[in-house]
This record gives sequence, structure tokens and C-alpha cells, in this order.
Amino acid sequence: MKMSHHQSFVKYLAIVVVTAFYSAVNANAQALIDFPETTYDFGEIEEGMVAEHEFVFTNSGDQPLIIMAVKASCGCTTPSWTKEPILPGESGHIRASYNSKNRPGGFHKSITINSNTTQPKQVLYIKGTAVKKSQLTPLFSAEELEDAPKAEIDQSHTQLGKVQLGSSIPIKLSVRNGGKSPLEIRGIHASCRCLSLMPGQIQEIAPNSTSELELVFTPRNQGEFTYGAHIFSNDLVQPKYQIYLTATVIPEQDKSSVVKEAPSKISF
Repeated sequence: MKMSHHQSFVKYLAIVVVTAFYSAVNANAQALIDFPETTYDFGEIEEGMVAEHEFVFTNSGDQPLIIMAVKASCGCTTPSWTKEPILPGESGHIRASYNSKNRPGGFHKSITINSNTTQPKQVLYIKGTAVKKSQLTPLFSAEELEDAPKAEIDQSHTQLGKVQLGSSIPIKLSVRNGGKSPLEIRGIHASCRCLSLMPGQIQEIAPNSTSELELVFTPRNQGEFTYGAHIFSNDLVQPKYQIYLTATVIPEQDKSSVVKEAPSKISF
């Protein structure tokens, strides 16, 4: 739904207030955008498909980071990004998609980011080669795929409601291996430093078996947030699965309707 002029003004005003508050606290405050990767290679993709990749970044500065605009080098590449201010220590994303329909051959596209950081313009790149389906080089043989592990997901989004700042909330993930080989859970990468696997939770799941992993959510900032995370495994077809967590983080003294340590469960 398109925002009205009033809603746009209110959102703009909120951004100005948040940024002004941090600047007043520290006159030398500045936002810093930190990308673990600035180039992504899709390799070979089937001509006609829309290839997508999400670049995750962290605000490693001490002032809210604002992405003001993101522009692709051509109409075949469509970007989307985190519109809200990203507080210090938190993460956001730039999602780039490339439409290869009627565009066979190699591609190398840029996405230019304008922000309020000390380096106001930064550039990301996506590249690859679009080929006909009959010309695709298979990554794995039919035998390897037949014998491979398979992680099965039923639900990938949980809502915690109100959560106290500084609390630790366990979240149980139910993961089933529907393949023929052991499934290895290799780790997690979250869009914030507030979501992680409990120690000792990386494990192996036998074929046709279900096991539980336990995450811990430790909020670091107040407000309404939706965090994304990828669970990595040795599933050959889909080695990473994305999950989402939504929470309203409130001050410690607010005791009403708060989740403290009640576990939430996401079925995989």
C-alpha cells in the first residue's frame, strides 16, 4: 500500500529525530556501513529465471545509518533495501534481483548505494552467465542428489510479541532430515548480533529423523524489529534456509505482556 503524504512526513520526521538524538549525544558520531561481501557471482543460471541475492550489512558506527537511495545500472536489475534507520550494531540488507529473460550470456551489473555514511556512495556488484537449460552444467550427479540429505521446512516465521531489553529468549527449531544421508547443521548467520545458536547446538541429524535446535534471542535495542537469519546445512539442493523473527523490544521496567523465557517453536 502506498504511503500518504502525511505518513511519509511522519516517517521522515521520525528519522530526523532519531538521528538528531544520536548526534546530540556524540557530536562526532557517524554511521559506518560494513559489507562482508560487495560482489556476488551467480555462476551459471538458466536463461529466463530471476536470480536474487541479498547483501547483508552492519552499521559499525555510532549514529543511525540511513539508506537514502539505491540505484541499479540497468532496468534488468531491481533493488530493494532496508528503509528504516539502522541503529549502531544492527544490520540491514540490499536485495538485488536480475531478470535474465531474453538476456542470454554473461552479465555484470552494479548497484549504487547512497547513504549518510562517511563514504556516501558505495557500489555492489552481481554477475553471472545466463544459459539455456539444456546447456547448464549440473553441479551434482543424479546419484549424489538421490543420496543427499534433505532439510524440510514447514514454517519459517515466529512472532515473540513484547520482549524485555536485555533478556534471553530461547527459540526451538524443529528440523527434519527427509534425505538418505546425515544432515549436518553447520551454523547460523543473522542480520543482527542478537540471534545465535546455543552452544553445542550444531549437530548431525540421521535420515528420516527429526531433531530440535535451540536459538537464543538477546535484544540489544528498543523498538519493533523483524530480524532475518540463515540456517546453513549440507543439503545439496538448498544449503541455506531463511527464517524470520519479529519482536517488540521494550524497556526492562515495562512488565506487561512480556516474553521472558517462554520458548517459541518454529517447525522446519
